[in-house]
Amino acid sequence: MSVAKTRAGSCPTLSQNERAYRRLKDDIVSLRLKPGDALNESGLCAELGLGRTPVNQALHRLMHEGLVRILPRKGILVQPLSMDEFAHLIEVRRLTEPPCAALAAARIGPEALERLDAILAAAPDDLDAILESDRLFHAVIAEASGNRVLAEVLAGLHGRSVRFWALSLATGHHQAEVAEEHAEILAALRGRDPDGAAAAMTAHIDSFARTLASRLG
Repeated sequence: MSVAKTRAGSCPTLSQNERAYRRLKDDIVSLRLKPGDALNESGLCAELGLGRTPVNQALHRLMHEGLVRILPRKGILVQPLSMDEFAHLIEVRRLTEPPCAALAAARIGPEALERLDAILAAAPDDLDAILESDRLFHAVIAEASGNRVLAEVLAGLHGRSVRFWALSLATGHHQAEVAEEHAEILAALRGRDPDGAAAAMTAHIDSFARTLASRLG
């Protein structure tokens, strides 16, 4: 087992706990550590150059987020991807994100529209950057909804969905589809069209569901 280096590297201003958590989470959600991989705590400590306590705390944070499974006296596994979890995530996204987009269309301001323009204009070309761009796009829309509780719920939902996103975005074909879908969502937001924004977000979620179902099926 080998933990891949992150693009940003270690940040000396972060606590050891946070460094371990971010490094491991980055590698899990980007699928450098694959579903079902066995992790060895001593090996992680050696490779990360950190003590057992921060690594153990990071692993427990990841367990609570559903990204690893800690088996007493047996070891640690990267949580396998589940079709049931995927179906449940899609159900929740369909219930929450289109109404969020509708609220954002009614309330969004020029600064948020400029941020969305900049996100789409950046056109990232590697998977880590694509995933971060997608996270930011949806986070700005959630923030623009004006409902802080909804934004927090959707941030947690994105965190649980991101490994599935990594699978679906691993092909250039779906990346192009996502770029078009994001542009349609932004057009509806710019036009202050709540129904159009909700419909565009629903189409975006449905496209994700179809793509990933074909990859996992």
